[in-house]
Amino acid sequence: MPYWNGARCLGWVASLALLVGCGGDGDARQAATISGQVLLDGAPLSVGSIQLTSPKTGESASANLDSDGRYSVTFPKADVGADYEVTLGPPVEDDLDATALMENPPEKVRSLIPKKYTDRTTSGLKTTLEAAGENQFNVELLSR
Repeated sequence: MPYWNGARCLGWVASLALLVGCGGDGDARQAATISGQVLLDGAPLSVGSIQLTSPKTGESASANLDSDGRYSVTFPKADVGADYEVTLGPPVEDDLDATALMENPPEKVRSLIPKKYTDRTTSGLKTTLEAAGENQFNVELLSR
């Protein structure tokens, strides 16, 4: 009978260890924000958006630039210590209602952003996410 009690106790301990080991999503990544200013030839780029992408996970986030070229992008679960690839493009439209867009289409605005900065493979822009929390990354673009 003592063997049975020892085996039962061992079974309970193993079950408890499995339950404790399986708790939570196991993703210890913390939230981080990257903010800064985008300049084109030394002047704030007031129309556009910035997108940051983790090549490690493929996760990306974007934000429109304000009139001073400033932006703030938040990753709920960031890859701290990793590089993020950066691209710039036209402003992101929040209104995705197709009927509203047909009735009131957005004005066509000529983009000032040089084409090379619109693609991750050609932009040459990247930043390393140094820490969880607040991070700074200013972007200086050249039109030539």
